[in-house]
Amino acid sequence: MDLALADERHSSMERLRIAFAAQAGYRRCEQEPNASAVYRQVKNLVNFTSSLPAHIDTLALEAGVVFLAFDRPDLNRALSAWRRQFAELRELMDGDPLAGTMYGPAEAVVEAVHLLRLFFSFGDPDRLQDAQDLLGSVLDGRAGRSDPPARGVAAHLLGLSGEMAASSLYTLLPEGTPGAVARTFAMSDPPVMTLWRPQRQLLSLERGNPVDPATDRSLISVPTSAGKTLMAQLVICSHLAQKPGRVVYVSPMRSLGREMRAALRGRLRLLERKLVAEQPDFPLADGSGSLIGDVDIVTPERLMHMIRNNPGAALDEVSLIVVDEAHHLAQGRRGFVLESLLALLRTRSDIRLVLLSAAVGNRAARASWLDPARPVEEVYFTDDWRGPRRLHGLMYPLLLKGQAARTPRKPSKKQPSTTRATVPVAPGSTSGRPPPAAPSA
Repeated sequence: MDLALADERHSSMERLRIAFAAQAGYRRCEQEPNASAVYRQVKNLVNFTSSLPAHIDTLALEAGVVFLAFDRPDLNRALSAWRRQFAELRELMDGDPLAGTMYGPAEAVVEAVHLLRLFFSFGDPDRLQDAQDLLGSVLDGRAGRSDPPARGVAAHLLGLSGEMAASSLYTLLPEGTPGAVARTFAMSDPPVMTLWRPQRQLLSLERGNPVDPATDRSLISVPTSAGKTLMAQLVICSHLAQKPGRVVYVSPMRSLGREMRAALRGRLRLLERKLVAEQPDFPLADGSGSLIGDVDIVTPERLMHMIRNNPGAALDEVSLIVVDEAHHLAQGRRGFVLESLLALLRTRSDIRLVLLSAAVGNRAARASWLDPARPVEEVYFTDDWRGPRRLHGLMYPLLLKGQAARTPRKPSKKQPSTTRATVPVAPGSTSGRPPPAAPSA
């Protein structure tokens, strides 16, 4: 598919067809990240600067690929330009609708994509129904019959719209969760319009759902690239929207903590909450440094240091602690610190405790230790789905010694040889055979 999209011998129409078909397929087979990756191959074909007649034959396909990518900046710019151009065209026609003209099907697709964007941003079910009605008008000919690509796009978007709506945060968040939580993720960067399979299953748990503030102890174990970090953000934001108190996010890696800090900053702003300023692992004993905020991001060492120096203040008003990379329990010195911390925290019934990990092999035993009073299947959540990956090949230099060129040289103290050998180099392969035409070096 990548080769087909990169082949410039294909026309713009053909490349957009391939991209849209691939995106629709990826979204139907639960490989949503690939739908976004495909868009990057054809984003230069999404035209929101030219006049409508210049690309009316591909406009519906352009709207389809930019929508299925959920690239919000590009989607916003394109829809703004296209809707303005259609409005200007209607003015030239004395306000008559474009349905039934050559522009009708493409306009209906663009307007449907606009309404779907509003639905995923704000959760209004009427927007979803209006979008589906418009897509239906393209299929039954009410919008016009002169645009076969638009009919194909409309058919796929109509089928996908219901499936994607079922993956929306507005649909999946547990009953009673404030709508502000879903808007927080839909309107901040990076935007979250639909969820991946593990995230959907997590939010659908009837018992032991970690997004439910009534769940005191949880262990989430999913593979790398399955959206574990977003799960942590959902737990944190949902808790802040429903329960009083502060949240502490614990990560053994400062790099992961900085990533979480960058991702949470915009989401917390929409909830009118704020992050605690970043602090060193071992702050000064005089307590200098601002700790004002609703979410503190720390390492296990820093939290233990805070508890040892001032146990009352360290956990004062804390109602949720999220511990990421919990499999570090198995490490040597750091594992002892983390285990000591968890042993202390599990005795605090007033603090919710959520553990996340990508590599917990004995999750049932950990869940039983974390909450002995509940069945382990209600304490831990797991799923084997992971985001799609590319295959990578290792390239290495292959010396073509048989083609070496030898020239005389003046010997030196460091290089006593009287001959210089220049050896051509070719990219190596797993078989060790050079390619047919090897470049010289």
